[in-house]
Amino acid sequence: MKARRAHGAKETGAAHGTREAATRERLLSAAATLFSEQGFRRVTVRDICKEASANVAAVNYHFGDKHGLYREVVERALTQVKRFDAESRNVARGASPEQRLLHYAKSYLVLVENPEIARVAKQIRELFRRELSEPTGMQERLVAEVLAPRWRFLGQIVKDVLGDTARPALVGECVLSIHAQCLMPLAAPSFGLLQLKTHADREHFAEHVVTFSLAGMRARASQANASGRTRPTRRNAKRVV
Repeated sequence: MKARRAHGAKETGAAHGTREAATRERLLSAAATLFSEQGFRRVTVRDICKEASANVAAVNYHFGDKHGLYREVVERALTQVKRFDAESRNVARGASPEQRLLHYAKSYLVLVENPEIARVAKQIRELFRRELSEPTGMQERLVAEVLAPRWRFLGQIVKDVLGDTARPALVGECVLSIHAQCLMPLAAPSFGLLQLKTHADREHFAEHVVTFSLAGMRARASQANASGRTRPTRRNAKRVV
């Protein structure tokens, strides 16, 4: 009889643990959706619990408070993005700038192939965009752990194409232009600008990013060099004019 009661208690405890874990996951999922759509400040604990079909005390029980829940949401997003970023930079040692850039562009197109992955990626982008515009204290980690490694990777590609003496401002402009092209397919389908329905379509677009970016970088470098050669010095400025 005692053994039967102990077994029943164990089963009840396991079921309780499963329910609590499920509630925690629902809270995280609901919070990620609401925070990405409305930002941290506009979302209330009651909103989150209603979306998650959870008791209003559940947030405090599992995360301490709304800030604790938000930190956990951002931590999860950081983990997912860092895993993706590591793969986007995972190229063979000695790969050419063209090969590195092609790999980087293709890695973003993977997000277009799977609707669920695309949905999560969009949610994370919105979450981080709001964090940058309405900082809660997680902004520094976002910049240091996600954005800075991307800029360094792309910046080195740009320097390898233009030379180490390229002006920092020019390198930065090229990095932003390249990255914007890689991000565009995630939004463009909803505007009908791109048709990336097949693997061949995506391969073609990735190659376009590389060709367009390399040509643009070299054109900007030539323009900058020409401007530097023709800029008048103070000594002969009046004579030139």
